[in-house]
Amino acid sequence: MTFALFCALMGVTSLLAWGGWAYVIFLIDPYEAGAPGLALFYITLFAALIGTFSLLGLLYRIKWLGRSQVLLREVMVAVRHGVMFAAVSVVSLALASQNLLTWWNVLALFIVTAVVEYGFLLVQEGRRQ
Repeated sequence: MTFALFCALMGVTSLLAWGGWAYVIFLIDPYEAGAPGLALFYITLFAALIGTFSLLGLLYRIKWLGRSQVLLREVMVAVRHGVMFAAVSVVSLALASQNLLTWWNVLALFIVTAVVEYGFLLVQEGRRQ
């Protein structure tokens, strides 16, 4: 798969995910749908955010930082960061909906995210040696 095809497919699937999220927002009654409707809301939002954050991160890494030598590595890092940013966003939103979003929960989210990223960096560094 070429880089341009990857970006095009990621863009199309992100738009489809945003369309699915808009469908859930405007056409599903949360009181009638119950837990499945709430799950659809969070799943479609998570998928849309992964695609959007990944593409924005990839654009940032290639255009602004000028890292275009090994595109596969940049894609992997951008997708990993997209997943982590999307997870933090969706978990924060879910906590806020339950009135559980406090400063220590946000701090715990960032610490967990930093530890996961550090683990990935250690594995990546181990492969280089």
